[in-house]
Amino acid sequence: MNDRGKSWGLSPRLTSPRLTGALLGLVALALFCWHITRPDHPYFDETHYVPAARALLERGALLNPEHPLFAKTLIAAGIALFGDNPLGWRLPGALCGALGIVAIYWIAIHVFADRRAALATALLALFDQTYFIQARIAMLEMPMMAFLLIGAGCLVHAGKDGTRWQQWLGAGAFCMGLAMGAKWLAAPYAALYLLLACRTAWKKSAGEGDGGGKGGGSGRAASCLREGLVLSLIMAAVYLATFLPAFLSRQAPMTLAGLIPFQFEMLALQRGSLAPHPYQSSWWQWPLMLRPIWYLFEKSDDAYQAVLLVGNPVLYWSGLLAGLAILSGWMKSRSAAAIAVTALYAGSVLIWAVIPKQIGFFYYYNFSAIILCFVAVGFLMALGDLGKRLLPWYVAANALAFIYFLPIISASPLPTDDTWTQWVWMKSWF
Repeated sequence: MNDRGKSWGLSPRLTSPRLTGALLGLVALALFCWHITRPDHPYFDETHYVPAARALLERGALLNPEHPLFAKTLIAAGIALFGDNPLGWRLPGALCGALGIVAIYWIAIHVFADRRAALATALLALFDQTYFIQARIAMLEMPMMAFLLIGAGCLVHAGKDGTRWQQWLGAGAFCMGLAMGAKWLAAPYAALYLLLACRTAWKKSAGEGDGGGKGGGSGRAASCLREGLVLSLIMAAVYLATFLPAFLSRQAPMTLAGLIPFQFEMLALQRGSLAPHPYQSSWWQWPLMLRPIWYLFEKSDDAYQAVLLVGNPVLYWSGLLAGLAILSGWMKSRSAAAIAVTALYAGSVLIWAVIPKQIGFFYYYNFSAIILCFVAVGFLMALGDLGKRLLPWYVAANALAFIYFLPIISASPLPTDDTWTQWVWMKSWF
């Protein structure tokens, strides 16, 4: 067995990518479902999205109309299947979170061409507290992130597939449409997907002799334009299809004529004046974790319950240093994969400097934190044998930090004295 087929000493049969991915998904789902019903009432933004999901089930008026419907439809499906209770509200997010972990592993296999690196990347995401929290709450972020990740997996797989690459690109566009149907924050990544898909079409058309490899660039350009148009139409059609529940409403049902104008109404609501919020923060504060968010802090049965949206400090701070080292050129051992994921990470953060949002929140950084897992692993892999030896220890350090923070990210009962402050490392965390 060669080095790429190994995974920390396990046999090839046990490290089959499909088996490993399936096991990762099951472990992630079990972790996300652990005490998922705490607290037993809607908290944080669930107070907006759970009533909106109920309204969809009751075919009533659209609530929370500033956001698209897909994620709320998933919450409604959870309520229909498992009841109007915490399990019904939150299980769809947990399922999406588990799928996201599998997608991360799938992407990392293609990016690093090393199963150990792929497994490490997925485990880093699993042990990131922000990912864990978002997978256990009925919000829009996790469905959006899961389908962005699955779409990204389709894109990188298309680049490796010599015969069915167009089908994979189409599947990825379908997922991007669903991601935007969950939340508009997916739109910049959907646009990036189209650019990279056109790049893939350019390369594939040359390899297939589609006018580019033999007769110049006109055929390749035509292939890119055709592919970009088809994928754009798939994205748009899927996105608009996510509004189907609005057509079934008994109160002012959506019409085909009103569907496009409704998008502008949503945009107007998004741009509406917002009052300052105590948990708002700026994009440059997110990588440093300067302003986490208390999703929950309440007293219940002579104990505190708390959910502090705070990232894994081992990943957040060491990953940021790794990214800076990669971009600075300090590393002697250059890695195309490390540079690519670091550039993607930097872009995912800096885009918030230009997006016209009145108020920002730390959870906007969640997708960037996933990319940071790739940056940290890419840095270690670029160090050669030393980095590969350090990789399991780095994952273990992240796991220990996750376990340390677990009581205050899972609404576990905490003493009512001030011992809970041990998890508050900075004054700005209060």
